[in-house]
Amino acid sequence: MIASVVRVPWHTTHGGYDRLLDHLPEVCRITPPRHPGARLAFTAAHRVLGPQCPLPFYPAEHFATDLRVLASSQPAHVLYGDEQFWFSRHRTGPTAVTYHQPPDQLARLLPMRVWQRLAARAEQIIVLDPHQQAFFSNLLPDERVHLVPHGIDTTAFTPAGAPSEPGRPLVLTVGWWLRDFDTLDAVHRLLHCRHGEGIELTVVTRQAAARPWHPAARVLEGISEKELIGLYRRAAFLLLPLTGASANNALLEALACGTPAVVTDIGGIRHYTGNGPAAILVPSGKVPAAAEAADKLLTELGTADHTARRVAARERAESFAWPLVADQMRTVYRLLGE
Repeated sequence: MIASVVRVPWHTTHGGYDRLLDHLPEVCRITPPRHPGARLAFTAAHRVLGPQCPLPFYPAEHFATDLRVLASSQPAHVLYGDEQFWFSRHRTGPTAVTYHQPPDQLARLLPMRVWQRLAARAEQIIVLDPHQQAFFSNLLPDERVHLVPHGIDTTAFTPAGAPSEPGRPLVLTVGWWLRDFDTLDAVHRLLHCRHGEGIELTVVTRQAAARPWHPAARVLEGISEKELIGLYRRAAFLLLPLTGASANNALLEALACGTPAVVTDIGGIRHYTGNGPAAILVPSGKVPAAAEAADKLLTELGTADHTARRVAARERAESFAWPLVADQMRTVYRLLGE
């Protein structure tokens, strides 16, 4: 069994979907070439062949990995079908493909007639939430579409070992893809009006200088994984307004650190939070609801209710620990062998 690996540059060392393979030692990783000569050759080939791929994000390293998977006849798992499964769709060996984007994003990537042809080239499709499952079940028989959730490294992302020093409550937001920054700005305004300097607003994101932020917000970019975990552990809660989602790395990381969330009830989010106290789900774009949920969690700080939320958050994350997800993935791999 082989699997294509491309590291997403903004994921931390222990974050990202490719961490699944740490728990599947029987799988051989197919990576972009490292030898300078091979890299030059693939880059030159990418300039010629890459434009034939209609996927909007298909850089040379994805192209190189795609061709290396194409050249093998072994059973294969393409970890990021949204970005890697194009030329490899012509391979002769059986293939499982994971898709990450929510259905509306998938529909924007390619016309449905192209999806119909492309999906048919994979023996098994792996999805991360029930909405994706419905999207691909319209293209393939149900028995070829498998919901195997995104996992989280619960040994790296862990709660604090001891209570943190008392200080201003931290309201933390992490990430950039499919984030509802308009709602975030509006919630920041409301929270700052109500609490002033009594709370700390922090955003960890990419391209921090690309947009304006609330003046009270501290905006961080390029911090280490250790620093990020420290923020998760210290946060009163994760504030995560979204415009779409299947799985969400930041959500799983926060939950694993025992941090509850205020998060938009959209896409696959409920599949990961459940309906318990680990998260308060709010309607999409509803600023008052998000602000009220934030105030509720701030009011609970120091109480048994907040402690229960932190325990529930960690327990929820543990149900998505990578070893459990890897066992589910092996079931799909066995189907490839058949």
